[in-house]
Amino acid sequence: MFDTSRGLLLRQGHPVKLRPKTFALLSHLVGKTGHVVSKSELMESVWPGLFVTEDSLTQGVRELRKALRDDSQSIIRTVSGRGYLLSPLGAPARPPSDLPSVAVLRFTNEGDATDTPLVDGFAEDIVNALARFRTAVVLARNSSFSFASEDPGNWTEVGRRLGATFLVRGRMGLRDGTVRVAVNLIEAANGAVLWGEKFTASGSAVFDMQEEIALRVTNRLVARLDDAGLTRARPKPPASLAAYELLLKGLVHLRGYGADDNQAARNYFAAAVTKDTHYALARSYLAFADLIIGDYGMAPPEVLADIVEQARFAVGLAPEEPRCHRILAQALLCTRTYDAAERHFRRSYDLNPFDADTIAQIGYLLAIRGKPFEALTWIDKAVQINPIHPDWYHSDRAFAQYAAGDYKGAVVSWSMLPMTSAVRLTWLAAAQAKLGNQDAVSRLVSELKRIAPSYTPLESIRASMLYEHESDADHLLDGVAKALMMWSAA
Repeated sequence: MFDTSRGLLLRQGHPVKLRPKTFALLSHLVGKTGHVVSKSELMESVWPGLFVTEDSLTQGVRELRKALRDDSQSIIRTVSGRGYLLSPLGAPARPPSDLPSVAVLRFTNEGDATDTPLVDGFAEDIVNALARFRTAVVLARNSSFSFASEDPGNWTEVGRRLGATFLVRGRMGLRDGTVRVAVNLIEAANGAVLWGEKFTASGSAVFDMQEEIALRVTNRLVARLDDAGLTRARPKPPASLAAYELLLKGLVHLRGYGADDNQAARNYFAAAVTKDTHYALARSYLAFADLIIGDYGMAPPEVLADIVEQARFAVGLAPEEPRCHRILAQALLCTRTYDAAERHFRRSYDLNPFDADTIAQIGYLLAIRGKPFEALTWIDKAVQINPIHPDWYHSDRAFAQYAAGDYKGAVVSWSMLPMTSAVRLTWLAAAQAKLGNQDAVSRLVSELKRIAPSYTPLESIRASMLYEHESDADHLLDGVAKALMMWSAA
């Protein structure tokens, strides 16, 4: 018990001895019970006006945990990359509106005992990578590793003791130059396995491939965490939703392709901002929804200026949130502010190098800036990390392939997408025209005229292009003009 009137920490009515600075640390955490307190805030509060290192704070937290007999670190929790959270016994593990929390359990070593440091290091890489996605609160390894993946225990009880919504358990083995990794994502509330997958790498470069496996596991795992959060948000009536859950509702629609999905997504993002005006990610996605509804670079200049302003404000609210930088970069690119767009794309990547979507969009930006071969390297990396990717990866790859003169590759990539829009049909016809495939060109342009009789390919493509260099724009317009000539001559 913490007695605020007397300034004492009591156990069964008897005072627990604490050093003054340790007591000051506990007092500050008690005042912020249930909230993450940053390390800098704690150091400023406990050691005001003094220069101390994080070692002093770490020592204070260690003393507190010892005094509280918090061996499992479930009372004072380390929130990776953010700070500490006081969660007293008997209190709810997390408020319903908080981010979900995930614990990566210690992986089982299925190989030689000498490989244990490699297996532990691999699991710790996943802990660190997940924390950078900011999709969930990730428990530090010294908490989550207190439970092993092979334990046949009650996963619901493990989740309760750790205060985790989701558990990640895995197995890893290294035999005869081959690494095998199996990972499961478990919902702690009911012990249900939400996702499982196996990964294999072999050859002399197996240790170099470890990072690639970690990237793929993490990216796939984050996607499943997102899916699980979206599923949990769907059944709830809007009146009961907190800002985070409203954001999830919006993302459900943003990932859809229905006629009203973008507007529905915007409505949810706007509601999230109304509920929490400082919710940076909701503000970013609200700006992004406006960008989509405005048709990206085709939006009026005053609309684009407002979108950029809103996206900048969100970055100011959360400068360490990579998705805010990525959305601002997309808005800046639509205003043809190339250097600033690239700066924010790369900042997003620096903050989270595991996000395949950011990597793919950097590739698209580089193609826009006249560097198609470098662009393809980035897009290939994105596909390697996230092989089950959204369709727009094909579009970005086709864009770079056409710019690089790989028209066959562009045709293959465009053909991976449904030809339901005038823009896609025009692009594909341009690539086929460059290859001299008159039959294909005639079929595509005829379909274009059927679905969009008033659409003017040359004028529309010219107005929507974001190329930095005129020569790249001319290259595309030449393909479009050639396709129209071949269709007229057919």
